[in-house]
Amino acid sequence: MIRQARGAALLLVLPFLLGQPKPAGGPIGAKIWVGRHSEIEEYLRTAECVNMEVFKFAARCSLRPGGPVARMAWRARPPGIYRGFRESYKAEIAAYEVDKLLKLDMVPPSVERRLDDQTGAAQLWVEDVVDSNSSAPPDESIRNRWENELARMTIFDNLIGYRDRNTGNMLHDTSWNLILIDHSRAFSTSADLPRTMTRSDGTLWKAIIDLPRSRLEAALSPWLSKDEIGAVVARREKMKAQIKSLPGSTQVR
Repeated sequence: MIRQARGAALLLVLPFLLGQPKPAGGPIGAKIWVGRHSEIEEYLRTAECVNMEVFKFAARCSLRPGGPVARMAWRARPPGIYRGFRESYKAEIAAYEVDKLLKLDMVPPSVERRLDDQTGAAQLWVEDVVDSNSSAPPDESIRNRWENELARMTIFDNLIGYRDRNTGNMLHDTSWNLILIDHSRAFSTSADLPRTMTRSDGTLWKAIIDLPRSRLEAALSPWLSKDEIGAVVARREKMKAQIKSLPGSTQVR
């Protein structure tokens, strides 16, 4: 039986600076899953939750010490309408699957598992990060790289149809690596683009337009309906016009 401690704060909008030591390697920073996706996914599916803190819309599990992950976030919200928004734990997993296809490495590993007789999404709890509302702007020396990170985020949000991006679900580590969480409201069936793009990223856009629909369907069909997957493809087509109008964009076809 999991011991539960109830908290009053919303799980994924507060900075928690406790946890594991930072890995070596500099650019990876808090993104300990880079190059270790399969290992961490399997651990999230099977690791014992020895303590659970329950918050308003989600929970945080401490895992038995000694594994590759110290803690995980847990959301068990089945598909449905909540407070006027369509939400689903499956969208959390689908966002991670798209991130993997694009090699974006901004969304922490997220997998389906059962916990306390519920099925939901288990996501790596990223240590040593703060949300973007909790820190001053980056130094001038890394400002351009941070703006590139934000541009990639905007492209990603348009592709997955995510309208709820805010400073609470945009995390960063001490090296200003951007980490994106809380995608339960993504993947609507609308083809409308949530945000206007003002800056492109050639590498990411090429990965998007080179992604065959068959691979997209194979990765997302366990989590999304045909209409939701079709909307991803439709939004990609709409993005072409915006991307083409941006300075320096040459990879539109």
